Amino acid sequence: MLLFLTLVLLLFSPACSAQELQSPGFGSYFYIKGEELGEIQGIRVFVGILGLIKGIQLRFGEHWSPRYGAPGGRAREFLLEEGERITAVDGSARLCIWHLRWTTSRGRQASFGRAAGTRFSSQAPSPGQQLLTANGQHWFFCLSGIGFKWGFAPQKLSTQASTTASQKPSTDPGEGSTMGPTFHLGFLYRLL
Repeated sequence: MLLFLTLVLLLFSPACSAQELQSPGFGSYFYIKGEELGEIQGIRVFVGILGLIKGIQLRFGEHWSPRYGAPGGRAREFLLEEGERITAVDGSARLCIWHLRWTTSRGRQASFGRAAGTRFSSQAPSPGQQLLTANGQHWFFCLSGIGFKWGFAPQKLSTQASTTASQKPSTDPGEGSTMGPTFHLGFLYRLL
């Protein structure tokens, strides 16, 4: 019964309508895993010689995700301060993603690449929400699409509560989750 209710909520919630990149797209799909390791603490973007975005990595807690995207490009990092969160992302794209600008809860911004093509933007849909992870598509020389998953950060458990929770067996992977509703919006822009 719990599985049925979870399925119904996923299928009919507003978050479900935008779970994948918009339009058919091209290239290989990726989803940056690592949410279970902690909140996003850093972003590493790989920028090619022409200024287009070639790849991306996210740092969850103290751990960097694998790099996703095309090979090459110069790595540029943006590290978040204690308690700071990503609350908005905007950029521009043609056949590839050319520009990404990340905005934090403290108003700091980091810009990568150069503006070219159609502009896009995405932001946390509700106060208190933040960027949880990203996904997208890439082909042999650039990122061709990107999407963002927004939601509430998991609440930190006390040591005693986490010890008790780890001893309790559970057959439901979502049981005990404190994740709020998520919003995921993908962008893929084709050459005009």
